[in-house]
Amino acid sequence: MGHNWTLREWLDAHPAPPRYARAQGMEISYSQIRAYMDCPWLFKLVYADRKRPPLNPKSSLGVSIHRALEAFHRAGGGDLPKLLDFYDEQWLHAGYATPQEQMDWHRRGRRILELYPAQERERRSEILAVEKDFLFPLEPHVMRGTIDRIDRRPDGAIEVIDYKTHLDIEDEEEAARNLQLGIYGLGARESLGFSAAWLTLYYVAAGRKTTVPCDPSREVEIAELIVRVADLIASSKAFKPDVSRCPACDFRKACAHAAQG
Repeated sequence: MGHNWTLREWLDAHPAPPRYARAQGMEISYSQIRAYMDCPWLFKLVYADRKRPPLNPKSSLGVSIHRALEAFHRAGGGDLPKLLDFYDEQWLHAGYATPQEQMDWHRRGRRILELYPAQERERRSEILAVEKDFLFPLEPHVMRGTIDRIDRRPDGAIEVIDYKTHLDIEDEEEAARNLQLGIYGLGARESLGFSAAWLTLYYVAAGRKTTVPCDPSREVEIAELIVRVADLIASSKAFKPDVSRCPACDFRKACAHAAQG
């Protein structure tokens, strides 16, 4: 989440619109929430104006790996050759400047996946769902999302897992504050009937995981944040840019606000 604010700090800094100005409910996702919290103008560009930053090798490889893991587990898992076959089938060709660049990144992806089946055998968990959609009401809005994976551990505890393909690894303290994980834990319970005991960021490229207990005490604040962001989006007539986020924005080269910031 941008600015390293706590949820409460963000809520205090962004008061709810007047009740009379509250628009009808909307369906909202974590990606929309994150975009708005990072920069309301970014939200407008992506979700109102329907502009999309072009794929690049890093983002394209991430999509390919997510697709490969989904197909692999939907087929019951297995050994490395099976996973690599799915990787080739699910490979996304867009986002590369040259055929050589695409080949180089394809090889990088194969190296990332080479240790995955062995790591999975060591976990001894039962996979209950992959790419599982959730949808639940938060009046007057609806929260939706897709959880990469839900496992049942050998002791019966439920674990919600989110795959990451980058190398910026969060420690346990950061993961405990991770808004996306918190929303997914809430979605698993409210929509899917899974009371998660554990929340995990699975860094596939590094072969590492950061796992934290699911903290039910955060759910009230997370729900309040979801409703607040949706209220602000639904009632807003102007989306103000936040130029402090420009250096990390995919639109910075084409955005007039970034040029002025």
